Amino acid sequence: MDAVTDIFSTLAIPKNLAGDLSLLLLFVGLSVAFGFIFGRWKLVNILINVYIVVAFLSVLPKEILAFSPYAKSGAFLGLLFFLGMVDDRLFDVHITSAGTDFFWRLFVMSILVTGMLVSVTLAYLPKAMALSYISSTAYGYFASPFALIFWMTIPLLLLLFINNRLK
Repeated sequence: MDAVTDIFSTLAIPKNLAGDLSLLLLFVGLSVAFGFIFGRWKLVNILINVYIVVAFLSVLPKEILAFSPYAKSGAFLGLLFFLGMVDDRLFDVHITSAGTDFFWRLFVMSILVTGMLVSVTLAYLPKAMALSYISSTAYGYFASPFALIFWMTIPLLLLLFINNRLK
């Protein structure tokens, strides 16, 4: 009996193999269930929502979510649920050329997207380097923690209002 135990101990089989296999089967089962429940297009939307939530949480100041060790994961799931509820309006977006309000929609959205790109770019640069190109006031408008929240949030919220297909 000791010889059999020695053989299995040399194979490097983890002691909690049953738990790992159960987790693997649960993961595969949930994946198949999500595929059948949500379908291809909704799964793509969920994937994009995950990227949006991760990007949004990465710009939040750490102090906002410091009240609990579970706050970041709770915020992740809450924001993912919220985006899942409104993603029909977010991802069915088009800016039609019909009507008189085409140019203001295009103009406002281009300003917000440009602001978001500048904000994220300045936030990733070392502060001393960014301040060598722009003033500290302009840096505050684009790269302060609350400015990052603004530039990441407002374009998403505007997508809810510029879409005409679901109205």
